[in-house]
Amino acid sequence: MPTYISFLKLTAEGNKDIHKSRDRFERGKKSVEDAGGKVITAYYIVSRGEYLIISEFPDEKARVKTTINTLKRGNVQYETLTVLPIEEYLKLADEA
Repeated sequence: MPTYISFLKLTAEGNKDIHKSRDRFERGKKSVEDAGGKVITAYYIVSRGEYLIISEFPDEKARVKTTINTLKRGNVQYETLTVLPIEEYLKLADEA
């Protein structure tokens, strides 16, 4: 499955209810699973006040669906990057 790295930053609205962070994370994780994806790991970046989520999805449509479900709540801003395992990249580079 394709791997994605997402950076989430709380909006002003999200900061008002920061005490609900655990519930929001669990709801987001369930949304990923409902779309056929999996949260591999998650971190809070202390110096940036952001979350880093590494996840897998069966395809781009499933990832976008989950992003939309998260964004419509108005609690976070989102940036997502698609990543390749280094060996997969090196194989592509070797074939170039």
